[in-house]
Amino acid sequence: MPDYIEFAKKYKDTCKCQFIYIKEAHFIETDEKGKFVDGWPRGYFGFEYPQHKSQEQRFKMAQILKTKYNIPDEFPIYQDIYPQNLFDESFGIWPDNLCVFKNSQLIYRGIINLDGTRNASYSKELEELLDNFKY
Repeated sequence: MPDYIEFAKKYKDTCKCQFIYIKEAHFIETDEKGKFVDGWPRGYFGFEYPQHKSQEQRFKMAQILKTKYNIPDEFPIYQDIYPQNLFDESFGIWPDNLCVFKNSQLIYRGIINLDGTRNASYSKELEELLDNFKY
């Protein structure tokens, strides 16, 4: 998250940066006995959050994210619609990604490697696009 916040601060005068909280990427589901059922392996990056079961839970997790990473108020965190996940389903941004829209059209989508990793949260290609951005 710190690199996304840095990016948003750097380009706040060029474009409107918004955070959209989608389904939980670092979720852990356990049964009534505490046995792992689904999600990422326990302890992965130190996250063990439940998957959202309502829009209210998603909202609360977005607030936890905002507090944990001290996201400035100038960058609101919107939430994808539960349970449809329309933004994520439309643009394939899970687990996290940067998208740039211009005139309601997607003009840039960050690249995720086939194994689900990425080399950086954003690329030089995106920086060059935004450095030359014209409305």
